[in-house]
Amino acid sequence: MTSSHAVRPVGDEFFETAPLVIKTSVDLAATPAEVWEALGSDRMWSWLPLLDQLRWLTRRPLTKGAVRVLRVAGLLKLEGHFYRWDEGERATFHVTSSTRPVLRALAEDFALEPTAAGTRLTWTMAVEPKLPGARFLRFLAPLLRPGNKLAISGIRKILPRR
Repeated sequence: MTSSHAVRPVGDEFFETAPLVIKTSVDLAATPAEVWEALGSDRMWSWLPLLDQLRWLTRRPLTKGAVRVLRVAGLLKLEGHFYRWDEGERATFHVTSSTRPVLRALAEDFALEPTAAGTRLTWTMAVEPKLPGARFLRFLAPLLRPGNKLAISGIRKILPRR
């Protein structure tokens, strides 16, 4: 990445301590294997214009330690390192660098749970921006949750049609 700014690597504890944590779930009419394949694909987030580029820096098959770069609105690139990759069940990453100095820390967790109708995908995002008063962001989570639910629901566009 060009002009890189370090972002503090975090672990699972950050999902409890971050100033902003947004957790949302969506039920999908697809098998856990199909959802897992979509999560690790080059097309993940392709339905969301805000995230206009995704590039895996790690060769396939993806495993713990995989690295990807996401570009946000052509303005910012984030490099994410997957510290958990439990095939077909759960993947978790933290951002380690950004092309702009806007984050102290960011982590995301994707958990899959089989259901009678397919799969429940739970996406949790934890963020600590470089803003004064960031501790008060946790009050924004209820307002942002519907947007995140809409965003992750778009994964249906890259899942097999039923």
